[in-house]
Amino acid sequence: MKKHTCSFVSVSEMFEGLSFLWDHFCESSPPFSWGDNNLTLITVSSILYHFDNTVMEEKAEKQYKTFRRRAIKIGMETYVDLEN
Repeated sequence: MKKHTCSFVSVSEMFEGLSFLWDHFCESSPPFSWGDNNLTLITVSSILYHFDNTVMEEKAEKQYKTFRRRAIKIGMETYVDLEN
């Protein structure tokens, strides 16, 4: 079997200092599963797509702007690990 490797950032780094936005993300029924997995990798663009299609409170909207800047900086197809 061929081994595959990929790079990713942790969700805790992506949402650092954005706890209100993280809470909103978790409570907004995102179409991703995590919990008992070791790694749950999704793309940054998938998270942004989810946020762009949910209604947010003003505080979450403000934090989303910071999150979006981070996302653009690391690249839309970078993986984020929801388990860390």
